[in-house]
Amino acid sequence: MISKHIATLVRARIVTKTKRGRESVCTLRPEAIKTVSDWAFSYRRFWEESFDKLEVVVNEMKKTEVRDDKQHGERNRANGNHKSF
Repeated sequence: MISKHIATLVRARIVTKTKRGRESVCTLRPEAIKTVSDWAFSYRRFWEESFDKLEVVVNEMKKTEVRDDKQHGERNRANGNHKSF
């Protein structure tokens, strides 16, 4: 229900809700949106940096894996042990 979402936004102080007769009027609080935006931006930067670091580690692991595969492949071929596909 939309009323639950609005209630959550009101509790978070992102919108204000006032009664005008039988209608409820919701008003966005731009300063609250700025606060949320700044918070989300800091986490975005954190996660982007974390994923960049993870990418470096994964690439290093791939390089090591390829080197190991080549070494084992050369050793196995020298011994006459190789796979045919």
